[in-house]
Amino acid sequence: MTSEPGGNLSRRRLLRLAGAGAGVLAASGVLAACAPPPANGTGTGPEGPATGALGADVPIGSLVLALPSSISSLDVGRESGVLNYLVAVLAQESLLSVDPSGKLAPGLATSWRQPDARTYVFTLRRGVTFSDGAPFTADDVVASVEAIRDPENGSALGYAYAGVSSVRSTGDHEVTIRLKAPDAMFAWTTTAGGLLVSSRAFLTRNAGRVGTPKTLLLGTGPYRITEFAADDHVLLERNDAWWGEKPAVRKLKLSFVPDAGTRLVAMKSGAVDGALNLASDEAHGWESSARVTYTGDRSVVSLAFDTTAAPFDDIRVRRAIAHATDREGMVKGILQGRAEVADALPSRDMWGDLLSAEKVRSGYDAIPAVPYDLDAARAELDRSGVAKGFTAELHYPSSGPQLGKAALALAASLKKLGITLNVKEITLEQWVAELGSGKQPLQFLWYFPVTGDPAELADPYLNGAATATDIAHYDNRTVNSALDTAKASADKDVRARELMKAVQTAGADLPYLPLWWAKTATALSKELVLPDPGPFTFIGPWATRIRKAA
Repeated sequence: MTSEPGGNLSRRRLLRLAGAGAGVLAASGVLAACAPPPANGTGTGPEGPATGALGADVPIGSLVLALPSSISSLDVGRESGVLNYLVAVLAQESLLSVDPSGKLAPGLATSWRQPDARTYVFTLRRGVTFSDGAPFTADDVVASVEAIRDPENGSALGYAYAGVSSVRSTGDHEVTIRLKAPDAMFAWTTTAGGLLVSSRAFLTRNAGRVGTPKTLLLGTGPYRITEFAADDHVLLERNDAWWGEKPAVRKLKLSFVPDAGTRLVAMKSGAVDGALNLASDEAHGWESSARVTYTGDRSVVSLAFDTTAAPFDDIRVRRAIAHATDREGMVKGILQGRAEVADALPSRDMWGDLLSAEKVRSGYDAIPAVPYDLDAARAELDRSGVAKGFTAELHYPSSGPQLGKAALALAASLKKLGITLNVKEITLEQWVAELGSGKQPLQFLWYFPVTGDPAELADPYLNGAATATDIAHYDNRTVNSALDTAKASADKDVRARELMKAVQTAGADLPYLPLWWAKTATALSKELVLPDPGPFTFIGPWATRIRKAA
């Protein structure tokens, strides 16, 4: 992995891609927290009331779930992969959360306000304790943010707080964060993707050792971690002091089982009760043995063209490749229909409460279409400076075989135009190191969002000022201005208008060719159920939602 200036890993560039190494586990969006229902079960939380018909009151003594890869640290600041978050969000919580519709919701903070464009004031939940019995205080939030901001800690989340000028306890149950400049997306930083709270005492006592098998984690979440064996498993037990509704599952074992065949055998033999985030070509084999659900996950796979490097600096070349890309065929053939052809980098589900689904669809319909058409591809190439063709390379990570299949399909299509595309599988670490390096002018972008805001993708990948993350090296004044306006505005209508303008304008320029928005599969024993699956279902303290089937 490469580092940002100042030693901070680029979470936008690496964290989502670390999820790829976890066998597309990131597709569940587990980096964002979902506000749990209240302890009295009255249904004021986003999940609504407990559903007796789904066995909400039936205890589940223990549960074993298979995960597709392993982790070496529980600390997301040390190892910011998706599996790390999947475990951490069960034990630790954030100030704010993301509800099932993709909107910001309460977490450890019951409410928040902005006295001005640069100030965020969070009112904290009362009566919360850490799993070791210590009371949760405002100072613990300050300590958790300070630990991320401290350059000596080298936290992978440090970049997210670069715009913070101060964080202070301004009351027994109040924290105030002051920014250097307005940032309309900052509230999302205080969800689990950017902040998981621990106690000052724990962080001080275990400085440099948080997340190890000996130290584990400390948080206020519904579970406490009791054992961690790197490369093998994590054991968790229910935290009965948790402020939310008591989970049905008392004990949980997360087993790291990287081999797909071994996972399926374990399910059929009863060694595991399910598996999370199965690849689309694997999931079908589980349907006879488990309850398999498919949900859109907001992730995007796209081609990224270096718009400053020949021949991809020529939009006619980019259009030729776009017309030669059978995206519908990829979705149907490679992904077995478990995906949707993408119109833009942010999926439609990422617009949250900024725009209605109808307005998002209308906005995306205005982006110039580039359907699969080899005649149109040939015409574009003939008008370019490389009419006779050229040779290029496209690398994909070994953890993303579906990307490799897509690359080979594209290579076969481009061959008909006289373009030679050499496809190569490399390790995840090599692939990440190449992103934005300028060494490979044609690359895959494989991104797993953690918010319900389209700026999460638009800002780092379309804004010319985002030199560390804009792997297409795309720089358009209209787009830059729209994104800057959206970032500085607290008005939702202004943000929606400017973000859509940026997405539409960039869409016409084709710095990226979005291929598909993926779906992910979750398999559980037929005796279990995960209610109301959707794009934000598998987020936050996800294990609290598992119930006995009716």
